[in-house]
Amino acid sequence: MRSGPNSLARPVAGFVGCNASLARSSSGELKSNTSNRIADARLAAGIFFPQRPSLRLTSHGHSPSISDKIIRAGARESSFQDAAQALEELADVTISCRQLSRIAHEVGQQLRVERDQRVTEFQAGRLKAEVETRPALALVGVDGGRLQMRSEGDGPGAHDGSWREDKISVLATAAIASFDSDPEPELPDCFRNREYVEKLVRGIGGQSAMSPPDPQAESPEDSPHTTTNQKDSPRKRPELLVRTYVASTCSSEQFGPMVAAEAQRRNFMSAAFRAFLGDGAAWVWKLQHQYFPTFRAVVDFLHVLGHLFGAVKAAESGTENRWVVFQSWAEACWQGRVDQVIEQLRELLDGLEPLSDAELESVADDDPRKILAQELGYLERNRERMDYPSYRQEGLPCTSSHVESTVKLFNRRVKGSEKFWGESGAETILQLRAAFLSEDSRLSRHLKTRPCSPFRHYKARKNRWAA
Repeated sequence: MRSGPNSLARPVAGFVGCNASLARSSSGELKSNTSNRIADARLAAGIFFPQRPSLRLTSHGHSPSISDKIIRAGARESSFQDAAQALEELADVTISCRQLSRIAHEVGQQLRVERDQRVTEFQAGRLKAEVETRPALALVGVDGGRLQMRSEGDGPGAHDGSWREDKISVLATAAIASFDSDPEPELPDCFRNREYVEKLVRGIGGQSAMSPPDPQAESPEDSPHTTTNQKDSPRKRPELLVRTYVASTCSSEQFGPMVAAEAQRRNFMSAAFRAFLGDGAAWVWKLQHQYFPTFRAVVDFLHVLGHLFGAVKAAESGTENRWVVFQSWAEACWQGRVDQVIEQLRELLDGLEPLSDAELESVADDDPRKILAQELGYLERNRERMDYPSYRQEGLPCTSSHVESTVKLFNRRVKGSEKFWGESGAETILQLRAAFLSEDSRLSRHLKTRPCSPFRHYKARKNRWAA
């Protein structure tokens, strides 16, 4: 560069010195003998562009708009292959499944770090509510899904993994309407339809029908149409307003603070009415007792029906007789008379050959005594959480159907016979899926503020050229 009176460059007298002394190597080349890493130049892995952070460009070489589409497709579709195909067909964006996976897991890891920071602040008592509005009704539901994990040390493509439960929670605000008395004291008609109930309990607990299918029975088109949405019912189900999600493969002890931190962030503890819904599992109520003691604990009525269904099949014979007894027990639980059902189950169990606890463990799973003992124990453990007339009067939900649908949403992304996840990959994709499904725009906020790199990698550019 030339210097002169009209030049902006200032003249330099002499050479610029360097603190790093040089020595000759065995091959005769000059090398630095200093241990100061600052004196070494950055490895030539990319090109430096100072404006990349301000333009929100990542090291992968995509614009913010394209990156947003890639990340959302990776979170929405059931697989990275489906996501890449959707991007090519709908957005004219060509990207390999492997590259899309890298980007999705990268964002998922960033979301995981943010979640863990909130949990740390919550446990230290420093986490503040980000929502000032006091919810009318705060609902917290917890359940578990299923996914396949690869064995430790196995790389991609390993197919000898094992099933594991991923824990999922939905936190929702809702409108509420209370009543002077129970607005729906009679068992809804949908629970009096045998075909509907059998389909319901089969989906929840895998229960088989009360009798083999009858080809001469009336077809679904001829049978009376029943649905859970009863327009003539005086009781309005709580209308869910904003839902957010927490998901992880961790233990229940680690999952509890994650859910509690999300509830604290959304100001749930100040809600006028609070309810915690679960399926009756012991770990769910332990979490509720430890982190949500002021929430009304409600065991899902649909799961109660599943346990009643299993008990009546073990206790009675004949399809019609079973259905009559089931209707009686279901109505009793709906009306808050679960103690009557417990007493009848005890009488049925006492009428069979008595077995010790050790003997019950050793008998077959389909032994009527074992089934009755299990279902009786379920009702006894959850009887205090089955005050359904009181819940309906207060305007609280009696079922966790929205929790069940949430589990299906997560299962669609991570569960499959050909899907095997590593420890880190499962956790990051769950964070991405949770952020995508959450209705508070958290994924959009993260994509606008996530860190960007001023360097552009050669490999990313070459991959794009090849594509």
